[in-house]
Amino acid sequence: MKHILIGLLSFSFLNCFCQTNDFDTLVTKFRERLEYDDYKVNLPVIHKGEDFNIILSESSLEFKEKEIVFENPNQNNSFPLSFSVIFKENIVSLFEPGTFVCHKLSDFSRNEELEKELNTKRFDYHWLINNNLCGLSNGKYWLFDSTSNWTKFEQKLPFEKKPKLFENKEYLAYCDCHGEWGGTVYFYNRANENTYFTEATCANSIIETDKGYKVLSHLGHGMGSADLKLIADPSKLSNLKDFDSKTKNINALGYSDKSGHPKTVFDFYWVQIFSSFNWNGQTIYMVNWQDRTFLSEIRKKDIIIVDPLFNSDLYTHDPITTQYENGVILMNLDFYGLGREREVSMIIIKDKEITKIDWNNKH
Repeated sequence: MKHILIGLLSFSFLNCFCQTNDFDTLVTKFRERLEYDDYKVNLPVIHKGEDFNIILSESSLEFKEKEIVFENPNQNNSFPLSFSVIFKENIVSLFEPGTFVCHKLSDFSRNEELEKELNTKRFDYHWLINNNLCGLSNGKYWLFDSTSNWTKFEQKLPFEKKPKLFENKEYLAYCDCHGEWGGTVYFYNRANENTYFTEATCANSIIETDKGYKVLSHLGHGMGSADLKLIADPSKLSNLKDFDSKTKNINALGYSDKSGHPKTVFDFYWVQIFSSFNWNGQTIYMVNWQDRTFLSEIRKKDIIIVDPLFNSDLYTHDPITTQYENGVILMNLDFYGLGREREVSMIIIKDKEITKIDWNNKH
């Protein structure tokens, strides 16, 4: 009788699993790819492996999804010079010959009034620092001030022509990537102007927690990999001033960090994780596996799909995710085959809506 009861409970779980219609297309694609030889997808488990498991959540986050295309007004089919930022409820992008293009976050319409205010100078790169728009022009930094004018920015910035990965009152963080030869994440201390670094191949997002900084990295080389490191105190990493960062070396500088300070939270192979962000008290990850990209929670070795995203093979090489104080999340996506290191797409998460924005053409 006991064995019969257990069998009935198991049958009930498998047949009453509360899969939403959101997951149907995703599951169908996985079955097409995975159900060969003797392998069977038995929901809620999609994949069970030594390194990680892929499991379907009982319900999705039910994000509303939208895809739109922004046209480059310069009509030369180029991609932005630097990654777009969100400034005063506008998406601000920079195009050759150094002029800004602005779209309102509310309805994605052009904000030509803001463009006129910004385009009194030509810029080579731009960032958002302390919620202020900052630009690089002829080797000098400029700040768009409260009077809607560009003034010289006296604060030292460490980025050169790299996107900002993360900032708080203490640190500015950025990264570089050498593909299969590694990558480096840098923490620039604003107070003492020291830069601390460690290996991260290749960093795409940082989340600050009460235990320290969680640095997510991924690499597409081979069949892909992803890892999450916890850095409790960046000042305990190697100091950049003790190394010649300009020495030509095939390997990334990050491997020179011998501090042993970063702690590995997870380290997966055969999967890529493009982004991490906070959402309603949860850490959500954008995962790429088996030519599908979806949103997940990660609990130890379980990757739990919580939203199918666009049910597509969305791909990127060296993305950056920024979570703004107003809760808006911006993912800048590049793609080497189209724009090399340039931004070719963006994903914006606002309230319960995810919008994918492509430059020039849908891709």
